[in-house]
Amino acid sequence: MLRFLSKEKYIYYLLGFLLISLFFPIGIMYTGIVLFILISLLSGQVTAKFKALKSSPFFIPAVGLLAWILFELLFLPNSIEGRWSAVIHYLIFLFGFLFISAGDGAWKKTARDVYIAGAIYGATVYYLSHLNILPDWIIFRNYAIYAGNKSIALGIFHAIASAWLLDTALSQVDKKVLAVRLIAYFYISSALLLFAMTRTGILLWFLLSLIAVLRHVKFSVRGMLSLLLGLVTLFSAWQFSPVARERAEGTIQSVRDFYHGQMGSGQGNRLQFIKITGEMILEKPIIGHGIGSWLEQYPERALRAGADETHTMSTPHNDYLLYGAELGAVGVIGLLSIYLAIAIQGIRQIPQHGLGLFLISVTFFVGSMFNALLRDWKFGMPMMILLAIAYRGSSDDVVNEDI
Repeated sequence: MLRFLSKEKYIYYLLGFLLISLFFPIGIMYTGIVLFILISLLSGQVTAKFKALKSSPFFIPAVGLLAWILFELLFLPNSIEGRWSAVIHYLIFLFGFLFISAGDGAWKKTARDVYIAGAIYGATVYYLSHLNILPDWIIFRNYAIYAGNKSIALGIFHAIASAWLLDTALSQVDKKVLAVRLIAYFYISSALLLFAMTRTGILLWFLLSLIAVLRHVKFSVRGMLSLLLGLVTLFSAWQFSPVARERAEGTIQSVRDFYHGQMGSGQGNRLQFIKITGEMILEKPIIGHGIGSWLEQYPERALRAGADETHTMSTPHNDYLLYGAELGAVGVIGLLSIYLAIAIQGIRQIPQHGLGLFLISVTFFVGSMFNALLRDWKFGMPMMILLAIAYRGSSDDVVNEDI
């Protein structure tokens, strides 16, 4: 079968499939990843692939973090029962390197547009689901009802896609193309703000869209119009998005309750994670309690503290807290060094290739504050795919002619 299509064609179609799969149930994406791994193994060219990933600016910090994880496994007390299953979640960047090592080719120029097309599909499903037009099939269900982290992930994917689209729109000289892309931006954004069930996704939409607008603000008529567009959009979103207002007001009230001694519940249960996991971190701030220790210790600590709502949960919904509790300050610094390396590379590429990689880095920084962006592979695996297409799409040998 491999002889009928070149390796480049397989990579093109598989990455396109993976990008579209982000807007479908998670099992579809996993199927694509298995196929991707098989094709990568069969295609060989190990030396070329290693050279491609070694040249990435976040290779060294990622290897450094993996070395610290290995140290923790080998030299810290091994009495934690779930340490070997827990370590799997720390290997997520290995999948990022797998996607990054994919060969050069046309996919680097078109992957972004495939991803945005997927977001337009997702926005359409949001609209139709809330008009009760679609059948009750599993491929549509995550858009119609809250389904935990998958629903949150959908909001994050739409936020990235809309901001990326806005950046390309404001870069356009052709007024027709500008108009079409702005319409698509508002189409995706409206669906996200009206129907997506995620505070993180809405927060990222605000932040990433603002970054896209500020990039184009200059002392010119076009620059001032871009700034005005951004301000009007943000104001309208706050006025007409019931989800955004309800979530924001609920979070503010939860913070007030926590300040007055209440443990926090519902939208404020993340405050429980901060308080109790923070106590774990203070006990062993440098090296942490070891891989797998959070899930082993948190339930008992939560019950003692009266945090009945969160004691059964599997993550603290915050990667910095998880890394701090299990890997200590060294682990957190290692994680931040990876994010910072991605951000620096993204900033360097902005003048020629746009905001794509920088938007991904901001999503890492912010998303990890409020969700298990790396611990839960519903977030982590898609983010590795997006990291790869944003990075390879902005490498020096690719020129996006429409930016």
